[in-house]
Amino acid sequence: MMTTKQLFLIGSVCLERNRWGSRVPSFAVSDWLPRFRADGFDGVELWQFHYTAADDAERERLAQASAMLPIYNSYVGFEDADAPAREEALAAIVRLGARAIKYNVGGKPERRDEYRRNLLAWADAVPASCCLLCECHPGTILETPEAAASFFADLDPARFGVIVHVGNTDAGSVAQWFDTFGARIQHLHVQCRAAELDPSTPEGQAALSAGLSAAKNLGFMGSVTLEFTRGIGREEKIETLYTNVCADMRYCREMLTC
Repeated sequence: MMTTKQLFLIGSVCLERNRWGSRVPSFAVSDWLPRFRADGFDGVELWQFHYTAADDAERERLAQASAMLPIYNSYVGFEDADAPAREEALAAIVRLGARAIKYNVGGKPERRDEYRRNLLAWADAVPASCCLLCECHPGTILETPEAAASFFADLDPARFGVIVHVGNTDAGSVAQWFDTFGARIQHLHVQCRAAELDPSTPEGQAALSAGLSAAKNLGFMGSVTLEFTRGIGREEKIETLYTNVCADMRYCREMLTC
């Protein structure tokens, strides 16, 4: 997602206690938008189900707040059988005016060509102004720089971007992704779930600064989503999660923009 300003976003999935269970939203994102803005976030990476599983009134509120929702966090698949889900995601992207979409491909090597064919067809249907950001996630066929490089080799890097993880990824691995992809890396997902990644402690600062410094020193100027923080999978108290993710955002902003 090419921008003239480095954006720091909150992932709405971070605050959602049902993210890995029912996927039924436990809060309305629209209620939190003024608070996100007041506390220094530039916007939201909107978890798919905060839109698709919301009622009509919440969907309309989100559509009206599209300027605060630059990235749509999609969970669509790219097998032939996933076509209806891709159509649903496309409708959401168009209505929200998303500037970028986060997606993953699947984990079956024998379906690589099927994934790529359907991704390219989907990209043709998505508005040309919208960038497709691949989260090269463990468990997918693109979890290594080498595999991802082959998959994207002949695709426009401005349209087909890559997401790299920081926090749960060591600095050497971050550097390897940047060495392979350079400017194709348009977005970071920062994960600070572990207690040792608390930026209020010297240990946490040291652990986080390694990956963030690697990204900055390699010229990263893209956007950032604070995706996971301490308390996830444990307390799941929304105010605790929010306090923690605000601290993570402030530290990341300082590290990447100073």
